[in-house]
Amino acid sequence: MDSVVLRLSKMIPQLREEPDLESKDLRDYAEFDSLGILEVLVWLEDEFAVSIPDEELRVENFKSVGMIVDYVIAHR
Repeated sequence: MDSVVLRLSKMIPQLREEPDLESKDLRDYAEFDSLGILEVLVWLEDEFAVSIPDEELRVENFKSVGMIVDYVIAHR
Protein backbone atom coordinates (compact mmCIF):
# COMPACT_ATOMS: atom_id res chain seq x y z
CA MET A 1 0.00 0.00 0.00
CA ASP A 2 2.75 2.46 0.89
CA SER A 3 4.35 1.84 -2.49
CA VAL A 4 1.13 2.80 -4.26
CA VAL A 5 0.76 5.97 -2.17
CA LEU A 6 4.40 6.92 -2.72
CA ARG A 7 4.17 6.49 -6.48
CA LEU A 8 0.86 8.33 -6.60
CA SER A 9 2.30 11.25 -4.65
CA LYS A 10 5.02 11.50 -7.31
CA MET A 11 2.29 11.70 -9.95
CA ILE A 12 0.33 14.32 -7.95
CA PRO A 13 2.95 16.26 -5.91
CA GLN A 14 0.34 18.23 -3.89
CA LEU A 15 -0.57 15.00 -2.11
CA ARG A 16 2.68 15.06 -0.15
CA GLU A 17 1.34 17.98 1.90
CA GLU A 18 -1.90 16.27 2.97
CA PRO A 19 -2.11 15.02 6.57
CA ASP A 20 -5.10 12.71 5.90
CA LEU A 21 -4.00 11.50 2.52
CA GLU A 22 -6.05 8.35 2.10
CA SER A 23 -9.43 10.00 2.53
CA LYS A 24 -8.63 13.23 0.67
CA ASP A 25 -11.06 13.82 -2.19
CA LEU A 26 -8.88 14.32 -5.24
CA ARG A 27 -11.59 16.38 -6.94
CA ASP A 28 -10.56 19.20 -4.59
CA TYR A 29 -7.43 19.65 -6.70
CA ALA A 30 -7.70 21.71 -9.87
CA GLU A 31 -5.39 19.24 -11.62
CA PHE A 32 -7.85 16.42 -10.99
CA ASP A 33 -10.41 17.54 -13.55
CA SER A 34 -11.74 15.22 -16.26
CA LEU A 35 -8.42 15.26 -18.13
CA GLY A 36 -6.45 14.83 -14.91
CA ILE A 37 -8.56 11.84 -13.94
CA LEU A 38 -7.92 10.27 -17.33
CA GLU A 39 -4.17 10.89 -17.00
CA VAL A 40 -4.11 9.25 -13.56
CA LEU A 41 -6.06 6.23 -14.82
CA VAL A 42 -3.73 5.74 -17.78
CA TRP A 43 -0.76 6.15 -15.45
CA LEU A 44 -2.25 3.56 -13.05
CA GLU A 45 -2.61 1.05 -15.87
CA ASP A 46 0.99 1.59 -16.97
CA GLU A 47 2.61 1.91 -13.54
CA PHE A 48 0.86 -1.02 -11.84
CA ALA A 49 0.00 -3.22 -14.83
CA VAL A 50 -3.71 -3.15 -14.06
CA SER A 51 -6.47 -3.04 -16.62
CA ILE A 52 -9.43 -0.81 -15.88
CA PRO A 53 -12.53 -1.97 -17.80
CA ASP A 54 -14.75 0.71 -19.31
CA GLU A 55 -17.61 -0.13 -16.95
CA GLU A 56 -15.38 0.74 -13.97
CA LEU A 57 -14.24 4.09 -15.38
CA ARG A 58 -16.23 6.22 -12.97
CA VAL A 59 -14.91 9.05 -10.83
CA GLU A 60 -16.63 7.49 -7.83
CA ASN A 61 -14.21 4.54 -8.05
CA PHE A 62 -11.09 6.71 -8.03
CA LYS A 63 -11.96 9.89 -6.16
CA SER A 64 -9.59 9.41 -3.22
CA VAL A 65 -6.11 8.06 -2.66
CA GLY A 66 -7.53 5.27 -0.51
CA MET A 67 -9.92 4.20 -3.25
CA ILE A 68 -7.10 4.19 -5.81
CA VAL A 69 -4.89 2.13 -3.50
CA ASP A 70 -7.73 -0.34 -2.85
CA TYR A 71 -8.38 -0.67 -6.58
CA VAL A 72 -4.72 -1.29 -7.43
CA ILE A 73 -4.32 -3.87 -4.65
CA ALA A 74 -7.51 -5.69 -5.69
CA HIS A 75 -6.60 -5.79 -9.39
CA ARG A 76 -2.87 -6.51 -9.37
